[in-house]
Parts: sequence; C-alpha cells; structure tokens
Amino acid sequence: MESNNPIIFIDDDDDDQVLFKPLLQKIAPNCPVIFFTDGRQAIEYLRTTHDRPFLIISEVSMNVMNGLELRRQIKEDSQLRMRAIPFIFFTHPVYKHLVEEAYELTIQGFFEKKQTVAELEDQLKAIVAYWSNCLHPNRFMDTDF
Repeated sequence: MESNNPIIFIDDDDDDQVLFKPLLQKIAPNCPVIFFTDGRQAIEYLRTTHDRPFLIISEVSMNVMNGLELRRQIKEDSQLRMRAIPFIFFTHPVYKHLVEEAYELTIQGFFEKKQTVAELEDQLKAIVAYWSNCLHPNRFMDTDF
C-alpha cells in the first residue's frame, strides 16, 4: 500500500464514524481516514484534491446525496473515472435491487456491515489487504511506464 494515501469514508451515521475510524487507523496506520457525511461533500473533495485516495468506502443510504448517486457522478466525470479509485459499498441493510444497481455502476465491492466489532474489523482487514496487493491504475505514479 502506498503510504499516506487517504481512505475516504462516507457515512452520515456519527456512531459509525466513531466506530470505524479507530479500526481503519489500526488496519492502515499510514493512511489518513477522511470522513464525509454525504456524497456531495465527498464529490467536492474528490474534484478539488490532488490527493490520490487509496480507497473509497461508502454507505448506500444517506441524506443529501446517497452513495449510488455519488458513484454515478464519479463514473460520469471523466477525470474522476480515470483516477481509478477503488469504490466499495459498506452498508446495512442490504437489498438485492441495491446490489444490482451498484454493480451496474461498476463498483469494486458491496459488503453488508457485520454485527460485532471483531467481524467488522475482519471485513475491513480483508478489504484493505486486497486493495493493498491489487494492481490497478491508481497504484502507478505518473512517471511509471
């Protein structure tokens, strides 16, 4: 994993933010965790930052702009799409129609939040480990050939 590349976490539930921040800091200590409470804030950040986010983890159901609309806007924005930031939905409850719609938007994963902290930590470890080892366009520097 590239050091210092932020993990973007979008969820409007304050309790989830309090729960997930220390888990992510433990799992990926070199990655700052940046929280947003809705997709609109996240898309504004993504369009204005020079950071190379390591991963986007988003709730589906949120006020203002939900996760599906956020993903749609990323997909429709050629500059954001070319950044190839892995996009994961991490939500509860899960419904078949949401999973189908999400995959039509070419997400890289859809996970249902587990019930215990230990289970949530295991899920996040697996996600971070996978993307730490996976080659994708965002892993290369502009100078790489």
